[in-house]
Amino acid sequence: MSANVVREIIKLDRMVGMENVQAMVEVDAVVPDSKPDISEVLSVEGKINILDKEIIQGKIVIDGVVNFNILYAGANSQMPVHNMKALASFTQNIEIDEIDGGMEPEIDYTIEHIDYNIANERKISLKAVLNLTGKTFKTEDISILKKIEGLDNIQVLKENLKYDRKIGSNLAQTVLRETFELAEETPEIAEVLETKGIAVVNEVRVTDGKVIVGGNIKLTMLYLTEEPRNPVQEIKQEIPFNHFVEVPKALSDMECMANVIVDEVFVEVKKNIEEKNKVYYLEVVLKTDAKVYYKDEEEVILDAYCPSRSIKIEKNNIKFLRNIGRNSSHTVVKEILDIPENYPNVFKIFTVKAKPMITDYKLVDEKNIVEGFINVDVLYIADTEDMEIRAFSTEVPFRHYVEIPGVNGNMMASAGLSIENVDFSSINSKQVEVKFDLNIYSEASEECEVEVITNIEDLGEEVVEDNNASITVYFVQEGDNLWNIAKRYNTTIKEILHANDISDGDSVKPGDKIIIQKTYEYKM
Repeated sequence: MSANVVREIIKLDRMVGMENVQAMVEVDAVVPDSKPDISEVLSVEGKINILDKEIIQGKIVIDGVVNFNILYAGANSQMPVHNMKALASFTQNIEIDEIDGGMEPEIDYTIEHIDYNIANERKISLKAVLNLTGKTFKTEDISILKKIEGLDNIQVLKENLKYDRKIGSNLAQTVLRETFELAEETPEIAEVLETKGIAVVNEVRVTDGKVIVGGNIKLTMLYLTEEPRNPVQEIKQEIPFNHFVEVPKALSDMECMANVIVDEVFVEVKKNIEEKNKVYYLEVVLKTDAKVYYKDEEEVILDAYCPSRSIKIEKNNIKFLRNIGRNSSHTVVKEILDIPENYPNVFKIFTVKAKPMITDYKLVDEKNIVEGFINVDVLYIADTEDMEIRAFSTEVPFRHYVEIPGVNGNMMASAGLSIENVDFSSINSKQVEVKFDLNIYSEASEECEVEVITNIEDLGEEVVEDNNASITVYFVQEGDNLWNIAKRYNTTIKEILHANDISDGDSVKPGDKIIIQKTYEYKM
């Protein structure tokens, strides 16, 4: 008698490693010749753009740039606000043990802090602290035993292994083009100071070979006018989008995750039929990263024994990553901000800039509790004789949660957030009320490890148990189950259930008394 096994190859994804590093980028922003000297810096914003990432000799090498946009008050200028840009390139390594070029890297990135210093009236020195998190994933072919044949009375312990099988991923870029015209009562555009947008995703679905993503781009444009008492205007627009990312092996019954970012916004001002600068043409460059996976299930053999034959089994631990869930949650953060004592009173607020930052998150009771703060820059026209432009900064804390059914504190999580809308109003000359529509999204996953049988061998010997008692009384201990009891006494679960008149093996609990009756077979 010999043991024959039926094998099957399954593909399992696992995370090989994850590391977080900080990088410092520095650059000098020089005022263009066509613009006035710097009197005061009003705001500095930065945006990271990852140009390339690859794994080389145990590390992820990241190449990217940080694009800075600076608003400043000009010295001896008729225009109250001016803008200029700067770009800083960087290369950063993230070292992770046991990674190689055959693995897939993922990068999460944020700007933690930006410092600036006016070097002289024509130059600003900028420093930005970047947080970069690198993750590496690997898909492995795992051979598992599906069936054992050729052994009479072989006992096997099986389990359904639930895992996520990655089908494919892809990155797509699309360009949205729209033309808008300002209302009749709205001042003309003298100069565009900045234009930025955020993608709000409303729909993500999988069709054959594609991931379709739909939503709205919320755009904010800040521009100068030629009206002395109304020198700066903020315009908000929404552009719907609906496009797809090709993933060749995707099918409609699969699941997916998609992330959409506004990569660039270009604006061109044109004249309307009345020869006024009230028409603006927008080009919005979107990047969409989509990953498709299938929730699969395979039956694996965890353990085996044979009451009548001596066998040798070999086991191995298999590791894989299982996605628990992904969700998002909206919240509104309100705050009343006081103008600093040494600042002039407010005549009119022309914009409030907000940048959210996560400081901590943790998984508790099927929730990811996220804490952080919103960096707020308030730019306003002062109630002074020359109506100067002033700005002050502050922080608004927040705490919110995202529900993800099935998660616990032993799992891994990631969290991100975006501000989908900012509203503001003056309460009085010394106070400003702000309201932020905050969208927090989170994903949870679990690193699983299961010991399975990889091989079995019949040693060619019958089990002889002449010295064993025909009846044994056993008291169930903590951690026992019928499988390990039956294996220990070289019997079967079926025989234990029959001897004790038990219909449900799961009802056996610690302290219960069970009878183990040995059945002998005699050959004549």
